[in-house]
Amino acid sequence: GEIVRVLLASASERRFDWLNGRYESIELICKPLLSKEKNIENDVNVEQQSLDICFTKAESAALEWILRDSEAIDSPDLIIVSDTLVEAPGGKIALGKPKDKMEAASMLLRLSGKRHRVWSSTAILTRNNNQYQKLHSNWRYKIWTDYAVVEFDNLSEENLSSLVENNSWVGKAGGYDFAGEAGEYTKIIEGDEVTVLGFSKQAIDEFEAII
Repeated sequence: GEIVRVLLASASERRFDWLNGRYESIELICKPLLSKEKNIENDVNVEQQSLDICFTKAESAALEWILRDSEAIDSPDLIIVSDTLVEAPGGKIALGKPKDKMEAASMLLRLSGKRHRVWSSTAILTRNNNQYQKLHSNWRYKIWTDYAVVEFDNLSEENLSSLVENNSWVGKAGGYDFAGEAGEYTKIIEGDEVTVLGFSKQAIDEFEAII
């Protein structure tokens, strides 16, 4: 079969690592979006926020690509954008990426000893599927959202300070890296690992069907 050119419009190394090398039929390019990410709003439920942010990323990806030159030789067949939010235990509040160590520590304290949901919304953009919704120019998109339930052990002071000091929280929603050091203190109770690592499971199923 033909090689499918896939653009992952994400700054997330974790997402790139997960996709890269997993599928032989794709050529994966990774280019973070130029536009700034939408801010978290505390009066909107977390599932909806994850969807909204993913949609704005899909719009940006389509527009940025059109501006570049849709006839460019390196134009992708598919674009993937994704957003992952951690919902604080008890619900309602989305934990984004901590700005500093203090914020990382306070997020980890909220999660310690409890279960929380991780929401991932992923959009696939393509130009040749009429079942998808129109976006910009001839790009069309579809979005899927999934959640997983993650349980955190009770973190001792020592564990907590180690997670904060080693900077594993940088750029991670909720202040922890499930595939990194925090993996020692966390386990998935419900849902799929890929959802915690940054993609909606349903979107990945669709992606596998397309390629």
